[in-house]
Amino acid sequence: MDRARSGRGLLGTWVKIPAFETVEMLAHAGFDFVVLDMEHSPLALDRVYELIFATQRMGMAALVRLPDHLGTPVQPLLDAGADGLLVPRITSTDVAAAITARMVFSPVGERGLGFTSRAGRWSLMPLPEYLERGDKQCLRMIQLEDWKTLEATEQFAALKHVNGLFVGLGDLFLSSGKPANAPEVQALVGKVLQATQAAGKLSGIAAGTPVEAKSYLAMGYSLVMVSNDATLFGKAAAEMVRASR
Repeated sequence: MDRARSGRGLLGTWVKIPAFETVEMLAHAGFDFVVLDMEHSPLALDRVYELIFATQRMGMAALVRLPDHLGTPVQPLLDAGADGLLVPRITSTDVAAAITARMVFSPVGERGLGFTSRAGRWSLMPLPEYLERGDKQCLRMIQLEDWKTLEATEQFAALKHVNGLFVGLGDLFLSSGKPANAPEVQALVGKVLQATQAAGKLSGIAAGTPVEAKSYLAMGYSLVMVSNDATLFGKAAAEMVRASR
């Protein structure tokens, strides 16, 4: 995530298909990062562990979206060497503070020492480097996905252990009925970006189309998602069938 912190926006997509080949093709296609989606796909912890390795070996950053905000898989995912975690459907600063504290090493936070795990290169990484990577380079991003929560972005951006905020436009549409291109939604998107930049935090958003993704990168968003592996394959397959008949 150092490239994102340097000011260059990164382009990513969601991974829902539990296959190494898919991750490999996304890397060859040119994506900077992927988010392994444990919330809206059947990805289990053991397969996510393997996909983190595959993603990083292909030169992309490996982020993981947690299945909920209870935090049970936080420790094993960080021990697996994930570059960061996204926490979905956050509506409370107390919940956000509690779960991100579990991603920071004790005594400042609550993360345990897993130096003999993959994250510590099986104890071959110097301990200071392991601790620094865990606390300073690991992305701890919360997803704000309803109108009231997004309007309170500044409160979430001020939380000590939160270092990234993600705009969830899909669930925002469900709760508000307002599409992503509505002027008031775009104004809110801009407000979130300003708040994260003012707080020195990373910003994230998911786009529905390449045109939208390009516009969010131009705005200055740190991490921009577009589509997902399953939809990319499904739409390409459907178009191939349509064009062949």
